[in-house]
Amino acid sequence: MVDSLGAGRRLRLSKARKLSALIGVAGLLLAAGACGDGEGDGDQAAGPVNDAYTQQAASLIKSGTSGMLYFEGAEKDITLDKIKVYEDWSGPTQSVKPAAGAKINVIVCSIGTSCEEVGKKVQSIAQGLGWTAEILDGQGSPEGFQKAFATAAANKPDAVITIAIPENQVADGVAELHKASIPVVGVSAVDEGGAVGFDAHVSSRETFQSVLEVTKAIADSGGKAKAVFLWDVGYPHLVEALNTSKKVFEGCTGCQLLEVRERTLKQALDPIEMQNITTSLLQKYGNDLQYIFTPYGNGVESITAALQAAGRTDVKVMSKNAEPERLAAVAKGTQFADFGAVRGWNAYAAVDQVNRLLAKQEPLPDAEQGIPATVFDKSNAPQDGKVNWDSYVNYAERYTQMWSAAQ
Repeated sequence: MVDSLGAGRRLRLSKARKLSALIGVAGLLLAAGACGDGEGDGDQAAGPVNDAYTQQAASLIKSGTSGMLYFEGAEKDITLDKIKVYEDWSGPTQSVKPAAGAKINVIVCSIGTSCEEVGKKVQSIAQGLGWTAEILDGQGSPEGFQKAFATAAANKPDAVITIAIPENQVADGVAELHKASIPVVGVSAVDEGGAVGFDAHVSSRETFQSVLEVTKAIADSGGKAKAVFLWDVGYPHLVEALNTSKKVFEGCTGCQLLEVRERTLKQALDPIEMQNITTSLLQKYGNDLQYIFTPYGNGVESITAALQAAGRTDVKVMSKNAEPERLAAVAKGTQFADFGAVRGWNAYAAVDQVNRLLAKQEPLPDAEQGIPATVFDKSNAPQDGKVNWDSYVNYAERYTQMWSAAQ
């Protein structure tokens, strides 16, 4: 989730600039002879392979498309055999009574991204508890994160919740809050094991969703996928997602990892930059390039625009976090698939962690948050991109009842 992890703001080119960029991409590729004919270049449609790993992947994707999937344990240790079909409530069942009149600050990675969406959800939940909650903009940079932490310290809230902000980039700010006995909960952040870190963590299932991306490619290709990770390694939780999903992909003996191409969030937000990167991948791998895995929704529109301009609509692009724009693209068929942990659940889990910390109790281990995930392709992605997550599981009611029952 930046978007690491997201749906965020869509930066648009002027019509003239965009047309020029697309024509340029097409011209470059035609000159290099790297274009396909758009009619299924490569062998990803070679049919099913009768091996247990591919069959297991196919079974999980089928279940994840019709329902939800879940796993127990640490996300970094996910393997296909640890993924189960979600059947019943997997979140916490006991908590503490929410503090009266608490004041919290919510530091989001950047306004205009899905970080802000989670922040607003936290704000709404907090207000429902009679709390006050202020959102602070991390501005998408270490300098912005530190400035937001300084503002939070000056505000003297009862607690701080961060959204997609790495511990190592704000250690001084966290230490300053700790001096004032202000706990910090990190959403979409992993425990980095540093001397100074967040007091509690809440996963947005970034690693799990990444694993589902590669699982989808394994199943779709019949165990013969050739893929590139076009990835952001600037966030520890995305690095964990990359490492774990690579291991799962490498378990497919007939699949081939062509490359891990690194790029930043700043690059993802630049349409020209993303089109140029896509062009270079097509020139380098030609028809061997079948799948592109991405860490979040930012930049995907530019990737698919470059592929369309090159006549390579056979290359299948995947993202995660179930952002509305991306799901609408999946429904339309311009993007292959997307994956989402139940949106909003992480916001409730973060507030619950604050409840526990303010009551001087131990927070839940991240592995016990219980957030499931699902698979979206053209068969089930909503046309407008909007998912009624309550139709999957009413997590809000579960948390509200749990808090009401607490003494």
